[in-house]
Amino acid sequence: VESLWELLCPLLRTALSNITIETYADWGTCIATACESRDPRKLHRLFEMLMESPVNGEGGSFVDACRLYVLQGGLAQQEWRVPELLHRLLQYLEPKLTQVYKNVRERIGSVLTYIFMIDVNLPYTQPTTSPRISDFTERILLKLKPLTEGDEEIQNHVIEENEVGEQDERTQAIKLLKTVLKWLIASAGRSFTTAVPEQLQLLPLLFKIAPVENDDSYDELKRDAKTCLSLMSQGLLYPDQIPMVLDALKEIAGSSSWHARYTVLTYIQIMVFYNLFTFMSDQKAVKDVRGLVIKLLEDEQLEVREMAATTLSGFLQCNFLSMDATMQAHFEALCKTRLPKKRKRELGSVVDTIPSADLVRRHAGVLGLSACILSSPYDVPTWMPQLLMDLSAHLNDTQPIEMTVKKTLSNFRRTHHDNWQQHKQQFTDDQLLVLTDLLVSPCYYA
Repeated sequence: VESLWELLCPLLRTALSNITIETYADWGTCIATACESRDPRKLHRLFEMLMESPVNGEGGSFVDACRLYVLQGGLAQQEWRVPELLHRLLQYLEPKLTQVYKNVRERIGSVLTYIFMIDVNLPYTQPTTSPRISDFTERILLKLKPLTEGDEEIQNHVIEENEVGEQDERTQAIKLLKTVLKWLIASAGRSFTTAVPEQLQLLPLLFKIAPVENDDSYDELKRDAKTCLSLMSQGLLYPDQIPMVLDALKEIAGSSSWHARYTVLTYIQIMVFYNLFTFMSDQKAVKDVRGLVIKLLEDEQLEVREMAATTLSGFLQCNFLSMDATMQAHFEALCKTRLPKKRKRELGSVVDTIPSADLVRRHAGVLGLSACILSSPYDVPTWMPQLLMDLSAHLNDTQPIEMTVKKTLSNFRRTHHDNWQQHKQQFTDDQLLVLTDLLVSPCYYA
């Protein structure tokens, strides 16, 4: 056996150094198949050979990524049997997380998934001896401090691949974050459990980076942050984790960045729908979500208010939230907010584009009523006639209120034009008169 390994290891080293794009998948399959369901003590020479500086730069980034791929294939088959190797590999990879090359970052992220895969705490069992995600996240957050502490926008620093020399802390942190994002994305579909407490510590940073609009320009950092948030929001939550997540989202909803406040709403939509029955079994959680959405309905940023209205409408439509007298009274009170008179300005003066608090509150009330109306596209509940009357009173308000009312009435006309006749008995004569005018008159939608 000694003679066999003395002959075999040099051959394998040479073969892996000369790996090509046509053969790397075959080598990965070869090593994974050889290690499947085998005692690692019998293959320790193979593992030691594969652990010899897999990321050393010899042969370029492609060969580095291939060596990691082959090593990953062998260790993944061993599962819980080789915690010592997993600890050693993590210690080796941590200084190399600030990789310049995208393909190496992606492979390291995938390897990290398998390093932490057995970090599972089951009831009535001893914890495994594999590396801990919590310890790793704590060390990573210390290195990401240059990004978490500042309020300035985080840009995707493109570093030349042949650049030599030390980078500043911020640039190093951005490269580290790119690798961490690759790890979070890779682990979303492979891990046995979701590391919710550790992910929550990274959430504020991800909300800070993820773009609101779809950006056509290639920006790896922003695209990965948006993908990562989407995958994390789809994760399974246990009942004891929900208050923890909602507290984190409330804190981020108070951020000075409207991009972060907007993204909180898209995150909470997916999170609630994927964990709908868990949330609905906890009345306090439902109340907290309702309070958060209604609070953001009065946000100073127009895009945030509109997304809050969309979120509220969706929650009402799936019966996660219910339309009650308290909610109706709240929105009607906001609609009655008096607007300040237009100030006479001198010619050439700079117009103040920031809306007044009164306009925001009035618009929030209109958006709330619109969300309630749009949440019932197929029927006319008992509360809808009054809400339609309340909404029609704001057709001549200033922008953006007027546009919101017109869009809502246009949607109502499109969805209810054929079936509203069967609901006539729910309306008074005065309401029918106004509603008929709204449904047939094109002047409101010009």
